[in-house]
Amino acid sequence: MRYLKVIAQDRNGQGAADTLQFRFYEDERLLRDATAADLKRLRVFGNTYLKCAWFNVGESEERHLRVFSLNPSGDGTPETVRLHFHEGEVIAYKAAAHDLDNDGGLEVVLSSDVDNDGRANRTDRSRVMALVKQFLKAGWR
Repeated sequence: MRYLKVIAQDRNGQGAADTLQFRFYEDERLLRDATAADLKRLRVFGNTYLKCAWFNVGESEERHLRVFSLNPSGDGTPETVRLHFHEGEVIAYKAAAHDLDNDGGLEVVLSSDVDNDGRANRTDRSRVMALVKQFLKAGWR
């Protein structure tokens, strides 16, 4: 399975992430770090991800996001995009968007409190939808 791993870090100790890393994996094998072209395509994705407040203090990489798509129909278009917010190897929480009728639209968004404000609400669903759309737009499936 191919996935994008996103790591945010607060290296300056200011209480907010100041560094973002994007790494592309196949199964557990690192394929590459993001290139300049990738970073340009992932800029909006990164800004949306920072609003989730899922970051590490210092240079730790324990907290990270893994994003991947699933295509069970095998037609080359993703029917599901999943977001797994990790604390080390443990998935702390999940979110997903589903295309139920395989028409290219995402009809169902499932999310918990992805922005860590203590409430699972419409804002969380909007952040998930934005992350999913930006992930798909970047072309990493």
